[in-house]
Amino acid sequence: MNISGEKERMIGNGRIFGVVAFGLLCALLLIFVVNLSINTSSGVRGYVAGEGYWAKAQKEAALHLSNYIITEDPAKYEHFKSVLRVIEGDRIGREELQKDDFDYDVAYEGFITGKNHPDDVDDMINLLRRFQGFSHVNEAIETWPAGDEKIGELRKFAADIHSVIQNSDTVSLVQKTRWMENLETLDHELTDLEYSFSLAMGNMARLINEILRWSTISLGLILIFIGVWITLRFYQSTQTYTKLIKESEEQLKNILDNSKDFLYKLNLKTRSYEFVSPGVYDMLGYEKQVYIEGGIPFVLSITHPDDLKRMNREIEKYDELSSKDFLSETQFRLQTKSGEYKWVSNVRSLIHDEQGNATAIVGVVRDISTQKQQERTIKESLKEKELLLKEIHHRVKNNLAIISSLLELQKEGVSEDVQNMLSSSQARIKSIAKVHEKLYESTTLSDINLNTYISEITEEIKRAYLSDNRNIDIQMDLAPLTVDINSAIPIGLILNELINNAYKHAFNGLNSGTLKVLLNVINDKVELSIESDGNKMDKNFDINDSDSLGMTLIEVLVQRIDGQLDISQDEWTRFKITFNLKQEMVS
Repeated sequence: MNISGEKERMIGNGRIFGVVAFGLLCALLLIFVVNLSINTSSGVRGYVAGEGYWAKAQKEAALHLSNYIITEDPAKYEHFKSVLRVIEGDRIGREELQKDDFDYDVAYEGFITGKNHPDDVDDMINLLRRFQGFSHVNEAIETWPAGDEKIGELRKFAADIHSVIQNSDTVSLVQKTRWMENLETLDHELTDLEYSFSLAMGNMARLINEILRWSTISLGLILIFIGVWITLRFYQSTQTYTKLIKESEEQLKNILDNSKDFLYKLNLKTRSYEFVSPGVYDMLGYEKQVYIEGGIPFVLSITHPDDLKRMNREIEKYDELSSKDFLSETQFRLQTKSGEYKWVSNVRSLIHDEQGNATAIVGVVRDISTQKQQERTIKESLKEKELLLKEIHHRVKNNLAIISSLLELQKEGVSEDVQNMLSSSQARIKSIAKVHEKLYESTTLSDINLNTYISEITEEIKRAYLSDNRNIDIQMDLAPLTVDINSAIPIGLILNELINNAYKHAFNGLNSGTLKVLLNVINDKVELSIESDGNKMDKNFDINDSDSLGMTLIEVLVQRIDGQLDISQDEWTRFKITFNLKQEMVS
């Protein structure tokens, strides 16, 4: 039943969407038709007015020419030619519009010269281009050139008269009478053409207005029908949604009444609670009305003394509260009606007005006493484990120290070669013990400051080889870096072998020299370099062919950290280990 109802609602919504879309289309068409009607009427008005200016110019030209015939005053002839510029402008505009690739600016300037109003020119151009296929427009267009042709005859007639007057001492009355008769004939012919043009434009205006009026009425009726239909559908939908809202309200009421959390809305201006859900009773034992009437002072009165100062600081910020300073969650203790304290979590949000000012807080309060108890248990357990790990690292370090001491005892009564081997083993054991010492001192019990670790190992080896007759300058440039124990031990052993090797071989027989220990972090790569300026290695030296335990150990340890060893020498002998490492830079 629910699936069927949902399907029907989807179909109904689809129909409404279709009708609304059709209505919008009709509205757009109506706007287009009305706009077209206004523009067309403006264009027709422009042509009618333009025809009046054209006729007036023609009549004035005939009058000036007749005065010129009578008076033979050259100024009258100049007035005649000046008046005809209006008609010439209209001719230029018309001829340009009849071209396929017409120039808008030329047509516009032509109609302006014809004294047409600038606000009407655009509509006149659009009318002639848009409706030139209509019979009435064609009739007007065909009449217009005939008028221009007659104006040409009038212009030539006037030029002939002007030529005779200019070249003769006197013109007979008979000649002037004949000219006047011819002028009157031309004037009547032009008047007939003007009437035909006006009649064609009037017929076109009536036809277009009739079409547009009925189009407007039809579209208007369609929109009215759609509006009525949508109104009825909206009324039916409103009834349905009202029922759904009531059902939703009932469901929400059931949820609020049975929720272990309680919801609230606090008005920041009045500092009073506008809403508190019934769940407050189950959590704290107070009726919601007590909470609403008591407001913030009541909440503070049941807040744990250790949390009260912090809560007061938060409430003081309510006067100028912003989203930046607002805490979305606070945790504190509230006293129940029975006297016990419960930890609660207050998850909340700000409500803003149209100007963006905070006006209210809405939130959900949840009992987290059990969670807090579990957190305390976990913290105590972690503390115990941390103490245990520290003790383990401390004991491992002590045990390694005992082993080193035992090796020291073994040196008595053995050859120098055996003593050197035991010393090398002691140095390796000390480098491992140093790792556990650093872990014991670390707060994380998992990470070691590699730069500090390298510095201390280097200083210990330096002290072991310290002599009045030998002055080896050790220079260290170590970037801050933290690593875990799995990386620290191999790195420490590699460093131990390389520095010891430098003292034994690079500075053998030398009283002075420089040893550089460098640690750099470049992008995701770590570079550890040991450089010495003492004795050089054999040019044919190959670590893969070396039978030295130290070199073999270095090669194995470099592979363990997925690194690469590069050996080079010029004025310096360099051992550079490059490896990838998930590191965290420390300040």
